[in-house]
Amino acid sequence: MSITLNIILRAVFGAEGAEFDELRELMPRWIRFGATIFAIRPLQWDWGPLSPWRRHLAMRKHFDEILERLIRRAESDPEFDTRTDVLSLLLRARYDDGSAMTHEEIGDELVTLLAAGHETTATSLAWAFERLSRNPHVLQRLVAEIEGGGSSYLQATIHEVMRSRTVIDGTVRTVRADRMALGEWVIPHGMNVYVAASVAHNDPRNFPRPDEFMPERFLGRMPDTYAWVPFGGGNRRCIGASFANMEMAVILRTVLSEFRVLPTTERAERVVFRGLPFTPGRGGRVTVVR
Repeated sequence: MSITLNIILRAVFGAEGAEFDELRELMPRWIRFGATIFAIRPLQWDWGPLSPWRRHLAMRKHFDEILERLIRRAESDPEFDTRTDVLSLLLRARYDDGSAMTHEEIGDELVTLLAAGHETTATSLAWAFERLSRNPHVLQRLVAEIEGGGSSYLQATIHEVMRSRTVIDGTVRTVRADRMALGEWVIPHGMNVYVAASVAHNDPRNFPRPDEFMPERFLGRMPDTYAWVPFGGGNRRCIGASFANMEMAVILRTVLSEFRVLPTTERAERVVFRGLPFTPGRGGRVTVVR
């Protein structure tokens, strides 16, 4: 979590110094709290000064204050026009009518990118180490490839981790047309359709022997667009998919180059719902030696 948070704060917010330290302290606390509010609808109502919603608003206000300082710093940078952090890109962006985004709109976008792109990637990494420690033949082959400078089995392993341990179980789409044909069914206007990623990922018609951890199933081919959906699909597919994949590849390669992960015969960690992600029950703990 610490590694992926640091990456997001620098790449998305362009944060350094005091603002970096403040966001490192605030954002994990706010995200954990927000996950609880997200899961329990009555907590999203304002029950008064001591209500959870007021605490949420106070944390949002603190975030907005930090964001304003980051915006001032970015805009005063002589290299502002060539900065590549997402905050600077959004500050330079314009709508079709030539108007700029408001600071509140930019804040909404950045919070979404951070909340969706830091805990989810960290959780997938936790699952990766949990799966590797319980599948020593996969671990051995992966380490051998990394030592030889290869990357194909590493990429296949990342795909298989996301298939076998789906962090976000699915997503909802609302029917906007008068009706929608879906196979033999007709879904009326206003109804929600839940696209269950974990069901697709564990369907033997899509992935034979789905209970087995087999990166080999992705060697030499990309996952099917409609069967492998950890990032969703269509024009609403996660905008950070490539970024998350790159993070996982770099972090796994670095850790497995510097440490030896010891296999274990312990049972698989149970899947636990944390308000948004489905995480390893004990955090994906492994034993390593240099």
